[in-house]
Amino acid sequence: MTKNVFIIGLDDFQRQKLATIHNADRYAFHGLLGFDTVVKPQDFSFQDLLNQARRELQNFPGSVDAIIAHWDFPTSVLGPILCREYGIPSPSLESVLKCEHKYWSRVEQQRVIPECVPRFFLFDPFDNQAVNKIELEFPFWIKPVKSFASQLGFKINNEGEFRQAQAEICEGITKIGSAFDEVLHMVDLPSDIRAATGISCIAEEIISGIQAAPEGAVFQGEYKVHGVIDMPKDRHGKSFSRYQYPSTFPEKYNSE
Repeated sequence: MTKNVFIIGLDDFQRQKLATIHNADRYAFHGLLGFDTVVKPQDFSFQDLLNQARRELQNFPGSVDAIIAHWDFPTSVLGPILCREYGIPSPSLESVLKCEHKYWSRVEQQRVIPECVPRFFLFDPFDNQAVNKIELEFPFWIKPVKSFASQLGFKINNEGEFRQAQAEICEGITKIGSAFDEVLHMVDLPSDIRAATGISCIAEEIISGIQAAPEGAVFQGEYKVHGVIDMPKDRHGKSFSRYQYPSTFPEKYNSE
């Protein structure tokens, strides 16, 4: 029996790759919401997107067997919400938000591996005195607690740069931040996270080292690591430029 698999924001490249997987003939791949709708959103309502996705699934004449999300917000949180509604295994919405929310993520990391976490501070980008309340020495990074494709992230070397970046952030932060707030209201936030709304920012120390990521999967609560992927920096040294496999990390990290 053919299984119906829905991919949020499916594009032609993904469709071509999906056709090459093992036993691809057992699956029917369907797009859910358009690529332009979810991959590079401007001002949008998350609830409207969610309701549109629900209508598309409800109007589908067959079974809904899987829902896959490959893209960043809002796709990343649409997936777990829709999967829960259809009884499909997926990460919980709360677990995804802990990773998506830069401040919440740092708080969780600090609880587990404090020796590896830079100092960080939450601040209101609309507060004219914010720069005086951040207890960090220049230089440091500032960024919204939620952005898209590293937008509105700045390396700050002095107060003048902070105020210039602050003005840019205030101008653009609501494009993603307001929709992110809609999602935050869907979960019971810990008391120490409630102040960190979608239009809040985080300042944090600059960290150094090799950037890499584990590749793996979770099934029925068990995490399996397939390997480690390097994330080399771009020529400006500010963001990673690509994923590279195999990793240059020592073999023990690639096999654990």
